[in-house]
Amino acid sequence: MNTDHAMSPNQTSANQTSASHSSPNTCGPNIMDYGRNSPRALTVAALLAAFIGCGANPYKSYEKSEPAEDATIALEEHDPDKAITILTAALVKEPENWVYVSILSLAYAERAGIAPMTLATSMAKNSSGTGNGVTSLFSIMPTATDEHIADVDKALELIISIPAASRTTADFLKLAMFQTSALTLRSKKYDLNGDGVISAEEALAMSGADATAIISQLAAAAIAFASGNSTSTTDVAAAAQITSIQTKIATCPGADKDAQLKNYLSKTGC
Repeated sequence: MNTDHAMSPNQTSANQTSASHSSPNTCGPNIMDYGRNSPRALTVAALLAAFIGCGANPYKSYEKSEPAEDATIALEEHDPDKAITILTAALVKEPENWVYVSILSLAYAERAGIAPMTLATSMAKNSSGTGNGVTSLFSIMPTATDEHIADVDKALELIISIPAASRTTADFLKLAMFQTSALTLRSKKYDLNGDGVISAEEALAMSGADATAIISQLAAAAIAFASGNSTSTTDVAAAAQITSIQTKIATCPGADKDAQLKNYLSKTGC
């Protein structure tokens, strides 16, 4: 997924960060142009392009921003706890550094076992709307523990905290993926026997609060996809899948939206 942030190391460059953060996404600088040829530097540059975005010189910004560099390396090494520690400390000094906030949201998602690109690709493959668009994602989701759900909710909280005017296309796409992850995990926790589907009995056990949250997160994911204006084939197809799920839920029988959702989840898609 394309993401775009220029990094700002201190308060004196906050305006520069804000301007870069909201700049259009156009991939991308040739990383070899900036004199950083080592394997680690190239790997970090690639991760920064993936996590933070294209359309900016990654070295120009992260050169001055050790927390972002160190956190990105930690994520490269699959150590989200370290990334969370680094960025949480950095945000005490720079609470409105949206680069740090954006990467921190990814750290919480990674700790939950969420891989946004894998999720988007899986959604795109089922964009035709066949079957149940929610339960079809269960196999690529982590176990639906309270801890994993809490981490995804934290990732959502962080990405939502970035002012809309300062969000990049990448941020909107992350928001859509985190909303989708959250609603899928909330649904998956009712697959009590772990068979990858939700029976009518399991659906009836769903709390009203979870049903309402899932419906709200579907709507929020659709808005985030639309706001991102991504032209990526994968992103467009994933957005179509969200729309398809919403449409199918609306056609399911039920006295209210919660009942329609439960009927949808317990079938192949009404």
